[in-house]
Amino acid sequence: MDERKKLLLLMREIRKKIDPRILERAREAALTQVGEQPTPPQDNEASRLFKLARADNGARKSEVLSYLEKKFRGKLN
Repeated sequence: MDERKKLLLLMREIRKKIDPRILERAREAALTQVGEQPTPPQDNEASRLFKLARADNGARKSEVLSYLEKKFRGKLN
């Protein structure tokens, strides 16, 4: 195995040990240094559903609750 392949393998092994949140922060810092704007963080499902339930004074709250009941019905018992 040549030196390049050894180094790439070593880098992969080190990356697996690093927390993904730290890797994301490092990527954003690198983009900022280059002058590009990092992409805004995407909402996870819980955050998205919370915002949907709270929008318009809870207009869709019952819809969100019924969705969650169906999703977790088997897991709660």
